[in-house]
Amino acid sequence: MLKRLALAFVLTSLAAANADELAKYDVSVAWEKAVVHVPDRFFTQTASSVETPHPFPVVLFMHGCAGIGPEEKQWARFLKDKGYIVVLPDSFAIPKRVINCSTTEKITNLRLVPVNRLRPAEVAYAMAQLQTKPWVDKKHVFLMGHSEGAMAATRTPDMGFKGIIISGFVCSLGVKAGAATPLLAISWSSDPYFQRAGFQCDSQWGARDNGIQLVLPGHGHSTSSESSARQAVANFLDNNTEK
Repeated sequence: MLKRLALAFVLTSLAAANADELAKYDVSVAWEKAVVHVPDRFFTQTASSVETPHPFPVVLFMHGCAGIGPEEKQWARFLKDKGYIVVLPDSFAIPKRVINCSTTEKITNLRLVPVNRLRPAEVAYAMAQLQTKPWVDKKHVFLMGHSEGAMAATRTPDMGFKGIIISGFVCSLGVKAGAATPLLAISWSSDPYFQRAGFQCDSQWGARDNGIQLVLPGHGHSTSSESSARQAVANFLDNNTEK
């Protein structure tokens, strides 16, 4: 019953025209197969197995186009050490889900999968599920994504996230979350996946006074190994978490 209600919540949160295209993708599986990092726990868990003595702030982390890899795992370890439960839904657990990018040719969207709608649907479903979990501090659920996952973060309608962190993605699509939602964008001045794109977020975000952009000097795509990126994320979370 809960699964059906949450899935209905996802579909109604998206435009009706997109529902038919997404119908063949069961986004609930991405949640069920999510990898969860819990502070002070060595091994990862599933969302259904997490038990904690009290609610924790949560970072819902959306992986890039190649799945949960070294970049996502490094960010998860960092965030867990900062005291946050990190939930990484696995998009590739969804039946019929294939990779939609080329990591060798640096092509972000091969148009094999409607990722611009599928990935935000995964976010919506996961957020609905998080609201039912006793281990979640409901006032402090953050959304973070890298690359294709960052696209998902920008395309997700306002769902009450305490803040949104965008890693390795452009700002040209704007952000669907409301103007009250704090934002942090981290990118390189030159990114092999977005060579023709601009990274000036302020021109896309409009009159936001709660948006922060960190441009890493040089050429790259992954951000987790950069100390300035880690510090920016830590500061953003601290500044938006009520003690």
